[in-house]
Amino acid sequence: MTALAFNAADHTYHLGQRQLPGVTSVLQPYYDGLEYVDWQRLKMLAEFGNHVHLACHLHNTGELDEDSLDPVVATYLAGWKLFLRQSGYVVTHSEERVYHKELLYAGTLDNVGHFPPLPKQGRWPCIVDIKTGLTMPRTVGPQTAAYMAARGKRMRRFCCLVGPETYKLVELKDPRDFDIFKAALTLYRWRTGL
Repeated sequence: MTALAFNAADHTYHLGQRQLPGVTSVLQPYYDGLEYVDWQRLKMLAEFGNHVHLACHLHNTGELDEDSLDPVVATYLAGWKLFLRQSGYVVTHSEERVYHKELLYAGTLDNVGHFPPLPKQGRWPCIVDIKTGLTMPRTVGPQTAAYMAARGKRMRRFCCLVGPETYKLVELKDPRDFDIFKAALTLYRWRTGL
């Protein structure tokens, strides 16, 4: 079986010789209001979000040297740690790369885990996507639905908006999310030829 490869330099996925579209690249044209954004500022914000994601990942895996963190990133990590402490959420997979065997797209989940067991229901696996900022992008529902389909398991899906020493958790339940992603994937392939 061919392994999924990820090239961090240009953020591309390959399965053998075939390049697979990435989930976030497929959804990129659908981020609200981008036509009014200062692109230089957006690039800086995206880079900051990447630093927060890396700090959360290293915390999840027990590899973080907190003394080396930028003080602003540390306040966002504090929001993630507060979520973990207050919710009891347990991360079982962090920065997991997945691909859909039939639709041939790939992506990297922020994390997979579970909340404390519910009476008579047990543990239910969850995807929690981390976003920095005050508002949740509309694309996070289709994004997490694509990850869930690539994993091949039914899961609850959440977005955790982390801010300086705070967080907000939103469950994603729109049954149209995967259909929206598949429509975006069709348009992406039409536009790019991938």
